Amino acid sequence: MFSIRDLAELYGLPEETVEEILLAALSRSLTNSFGYEVEALMNDAGALELYGYPSRHGELQVRCIPLERIGRSVIRQIRRTLTEKLVRRRILQEYDLLRQLTGRVLEGMVTKTVESGPIFVKLYHDDLCIGKNTVAGTCSFRSQTPRERQNYRPGDVLAFQVLKILPVSADGMPRIDIFLSRNSKGLVEGLLMKQLRQDRAMGSTKVRCVKRIAGAYSVIESPVPLPLKAVKNVSDELKEYVRVVRSR
Repeated sequence: MFSIRDLAELYGLPEETVEEILLAALSRSLTNSFGYEVEALMNDAGALELYGYPSRHGELQVRCIPLERIGRSVIRQIRRTLTEKLVRRRILQEYDLLRQLTGRVLEGMVTKTVESGPIFVKLYHDDLCIGKNTVAGTCSFRSQTPRERQNYRPGDVLAFQVLKILPVSADGMPRIDIFLSRNSKGLVEGLLMKQLRQDRAMGSTKVRCVKRIAGAYSVIESPVPLPLKAVKNVSDELKEYVRVVRSR
């Protein structure tokens, strides 16, 4: 009726988790269908067993329910409930991993643009594998660099800062929304730190963006002089002047 292994592979969840959700969905749906408590169990051989606990003349009885007694309509309802529960658990599992990316700077490819609206981005991150090594995010019109607005094109590969990651529900189904920015100060910091990590002598240097007018200039505070090449690379990426000042 239901293959735990196939469901685990389909939804990217541990078999133990799928079994737990499956048994709970079966127990709840069959209890509603039969009008008395039904418990779904997995025996030592890995086979599904159903037990009903009807009450007769005030006494609780125990019955073994053959799987053949489950009607097609009930099976369809169980499948709908099971799908919803498995998707929800997968989304929560993905959220636990993805929320580590909040504040990080990631590279992404623009997949869709909306005039005077958001741009949709496919993000790449090698450290996390969520069924695949890409996840989707959106950069709102307000979070875009003014000089870049209307110039984004599908296929453009750009750097974005992850502002926040939220699990939400749409039409009764859960999903994860990832909000991105091209005009934050954190984007400048993250790009510059990425450049500095490529230099062993500068890898531990911490910098801070104290001011930014996106598309015009940024002011970076650093305790030590920074390599001109690193600063220029960030300036070229953002198409704005990057000024470095010594930390006080």
